Amino acid sequence: MSAYFIAHYNILDRSRIDEVTALMRPIDEKYDAEVIVGSPVKPLEGKTYSNVVIYKFGSLEAAERWYYSEEQQEVKHLRTRITEGWAAILPECAETQALMAADYFACKA
Repeated sequence: MSAYFIAHYNILDRSRIDEVTALMRPIDEKYDAEVIVGSPVKPLEGKTYSNVVIYKFGSLEAAERWYYSEEQQEVKHLRTRITEGWAAILPECAETQALMAADYFACKA
């Protein structure tokens, strides 16, 4: 089952955004992450940020390995300084019911 990482954000420091992209390329290759969307956003409804990037992974576990990898966490520190917004990992629809039953989406304190 596939899984997706979605980041929806505004760029605060455009002079450094290409640095993030360059740092992510080898990490994406290592973890088999496929960028399927990287685009400005044309809002249709509600509050939105100006950009979105969507990665596709072979599984939820693969997406989490990529996101929590030491390499990606190092780039995350730069990315969160030069952007504002949110990010999430989402399972493919077919996997959602099993994850709901397993309490994957429960907030853990």
